[in-house]
Amino acid sequence: MTDIIYYVSLNINKRLNMTEESQAKPEAEQNQENSNENSGENSNQITELNDKISSLESLVNNLNDKLLRSLADLDNTRRRSKEDLEKAGKYAISNFANELVLVVENFYLATDNMPIEEIEKSSAIKNFADAVIMTKKELTKVFEKNGIKRIYPLGEKFDHNFHEAIARVESEDDEEVIKQVIQAGYTIGDRLIRPALVGVSVKPNS
Repeated sequence: MTDIIYYVSLNINKRLNMTEESQAKPEAEQNQENSNENSGENSNQITELNDKISSLESLVNNLNDKLLRSLADLDNTRRRSKEDLEKAGKYAISNFANELVLVVENFYLATDNMPIEEIEKSSAIKNFADAVIMTKKELTKVFEKNGIKRIYPLGEKFDHNFHEAIARVESEDDEEVIKQVIQAGYTIGDRLIRPALVGVSVKPNS
């Protein structure tokens, strides 16, 4: 009887062990599967995060490039505006100056052709002549203050940028040297108001 009980008990233990082993194996397999699934999910999340980071970096670089371009455009606009204002201020009086040039040249014509001997004979005429000379000097100072310069290139080399040759003067000197100034020229800043009308040297029989 005791042997029978022992035998039955042994069989029962074996079956229990087999049941536990069979249950443990699916649990291990399930754990492995879960681990693989979690690993796959983590890998997908990392990939998604890397993609987002790359996208954000690209967006930042694009915005930075646009910002730099905008700053450069703003700087260029500011510089052009400043240059335009400077030019506007410099050349605003060009038309007015062109009219005054005729007045100043009349004063030059008068002072250059004054009869000095006759002026010295009369104090009244001398005072009048001194007033003319003083007025010419004051006008010349106003011109210089506003960047207006007189071009009187006697003896200089002909320059088509500032001179206009309307006569030829025969000379043994080098050619295209200004031998006669018929009318003075004027500039304001780097702009020509009117060219100097001149006579230039040429070789005899040329």
